[in-house]
Amino acid sequence: MLHSIVCPSMGHSIIHHFAEGAAVWGQVITPSVAHLIQSQRELPIDFSRVRPGIVFEAETGVAMLPHVIDATALRLHVGADAFFHAAGRSGAAIEAVARIVVGGDCTLKVWGRATAEDPLRQKQLRARDKASTIPVIFNVTFWEISRASDGSFDQLRRASAEKDREIHRLRSQVALAMCSQ
Repeated sequence: MLHSIVCPSMGHSIIHHFAEGAAVWGQVITPSVAHLIQSQRELPIDFSRVRPGIVFEAETGVAMLPHVIDATALRLHVGADAFFHAAGRSGAAIEAVARIVVGGDCTLKVWGRATAEDPLRQKQLRARDKASTIPVIFNVTFWEISRASDGSFDQLRRASAEKDREIHRLRSQVALAMCSQ
């Protein structure tokens, strides 16, 4: 934030960073961000899983036909298999990150919480067909357009997965040591 300036824009502020890794971000979907989102037919989406026994795990899926409902919500059709695997139970809201390559080596990332639009339909789809899509409401918490690559995010994900594997290995060793006693 040392090299930044806050600019008012339609009732909410946008911060422009002027250093390496320049970024524009906000908490409300502006018309230009809405245009970027709705111009995509498909975009990758990561659903996070943080539960007992899982420090951090991301389930990657595909979101299709994004539609901006209002300044803080999107409607997406996501792969039911990835969504069910991340949600764990019907009606659960899960943290998600959607990514859109906007050109000029820039990426739009949208963070928020995804919930099934119709939990009853979610139960029917879960029981019947895992290959279909399910409509979800994505409540936007934060968005950012940056020149930074996704390499750092992928590195963080790999490091956390490696730490999870190490924790599971150590727990197994402790359990085996306890058995011999």
